[in-house]
Amino acid sequence: MYVKRAILWAAGLLAGIVAGCSPAQYARQADRDAYRTLGGTQHFALGQKREFDVSYRPIGSADGRAKGTLRVGEKVIPVTGDQVTKLTLAECLTVALHNSRSYQTRKEGLYTAALALANSRRGWNFPLLGGGADAEVNRTVVNRDGETNSAAAGAELTLTQQLVHGGVLTLGLGADLVSDLLGWDSTSLGSLLSANFTQPLLRGAWRGLAYEQQYRVERDFVFTVLEFERFTQEFAVAILAEYYNVLQQRDQLVNEKENIERLKDTLDVTKVLVAGGARSQIEQDEAQQNLLDSQVRLQTQQQRYGNTLDRFKITLGLPIVARMEVDYPDALTALNEAGPKAVPVREEEALRVALIARPDALRQAAGVRDAQRDVEIATDNFLPQLDVTLGIDAAGTLPHEPTRVQLHRHTRSATASFDYQIDQTDNRDAYRNALLARDRARRDWEQFVDEVRLGVRESYRSLEQSNNNYKIEQENLKIAKRRQKLAVLQQKEGEASARDVLRAEDALRNAQNGVTGALIDYTTTRLQFLTTLGLIRVDTEGQIDERAKPLEFDGIRRRYPYVARP
Repeated sequence: MYVKRAILWAAGLLAGIVAGCSPAQYARQADRDAYRTLGGTQHFALGQKREFDVSYRPIGSADGRAKGTLRVGEKVIPVTGDQVTKLTLAECLTVALHNSRSYQTRKEGLYTAALALANSRRGWNFPLLGGGADAEVNRTVVNRDGETNSAAAGAELTLTQQLVHGGVLTLGLGADLVSDLLGWDSTSLGSLLSANFTQPLLRGAWRGLAYEQQYRVERDFVFTVLEFERFTQEFAVAILAEYYNVLQQRDQLVNEKENIERLKDTLDVTKVLVAGGARSQIEQDEAQQNLLDSQVRLQTQQQRYGNTLDRFKITLGLPIVARMEVDYPDALTALNEAGPKAVPVREEEALRVALIARPDALRQAAGVRDAQRDVEIATDNFLPQLDVTLGIDAAGTLPHEPTRVQLHRHTRSATASFDYQIDQTDNRDAYRNALLARDRARRDWEQFVDEVRLGVRESYRSLEQSNNNYKIEQENLKIAKRRQKLAVLQQKEGEASARDVLRAEDALRNAQNGVTGALIDYTTTRLQFLTTLGLIRVDTEGQIDERAKPLEFDGIRRRYPYVARP
């Protein structure tokens, strides 16, 4: 009776422990493992830990939307009514970093990779804990006057440590209980301590071959962290480019409105000249047609601006009904006052930096090393399998003292296993394919280097062209303004036709749009180029700062020297 109660009590305690580990607690444990792994890799790869939280907490909650407003810092964005809130570039960058769905998806991908790495480290960096428990109670009716009861329970706990050179060390602790439920005297408790060590001597032995897969997982996660850092930079620059695109669309809309006002003045002057007989009706009709064409363009531009702004809201992660717009004209004025900034690195230096500061270059170089290593692994597979296993077991004192292990009466064992495949066709094919893959990896690296160099040169040419275009457009704008003023004056004096004025006004509108387009094109192209060289940083609020020197990953090159010289 007492033994039966003890078994039921133990079963209830075990059930309580299992129930206490709720899914929410397991999720918090997963977060701790992933964040610890990520933080350590960031410190190694970047020299510092970056704030990281995979949970999604967008600016502007559902409650705020229900109330008709969203809050961004100190600003309130209405979602109903006619009031519109202007957001600066800095505010949009902050909103995007917290709200963007694509950025959140990328964060979750990094979290998943960190969690997978933390899981794969079990058994390498620390022993892998395993084991289990089971129990059963049986009741057998012999006849109407009697019955037979029995109970059995067992538990096992193991610690497994994998070694770099292929060895596996296992420590085990087992306990078992057997009883007929009639009392303590008929109950048996037993225990067993065991230790086993297995070491391959030929295939898979030494040279770190057993650790190769984990080695690549560890290294590739470093590259994943760098790629996320680079993605953050590219994401911020993409938001900046889209912000400026909306700004440019708004500027073209304003330029079109100003052009319409000038065309109205031209039409009024032309009507007076036609009424006085100084000009033909054809000039009045032409002026009126140009005005109508400009009004059509205005409608098209308004639609284009609205569509661009709505797409930008989606990119930021704001609801489409958010009543916001870009900071026009202040943002454009500041951009014009700053002008095109110089590129802080020469072309030769950019070529060098591109091959040591780009995560894709590091990964490509690692691929060359891995292909060579695969040839070594394929060569090793031709060897026979020869494993040696050493073991030792010690049992507890039966029947009621399982804690007193009889170490002096232990059992030792030593075994060896040998296996060799006569048919080596599969290994032959794998080895030959590994050789081909190694050659292909080298060719891919050579092509990658050429493409990087080509990309740097094309970027430099594009930047030079954009800078020259901006200077040309500025001069063009000066001429267009002078031409338009002169044409208007000469028309009033009867020295110029309406067509001359209309052409001058159309040239002025194109020049205004051209200056803004050239400056924005240069600014975004320059920042995209600096991003490929690791010459910008993005803080936790999404703000972009330019680096004085690129991040060259010195620690990574010291640990993995082949990424610097594949």
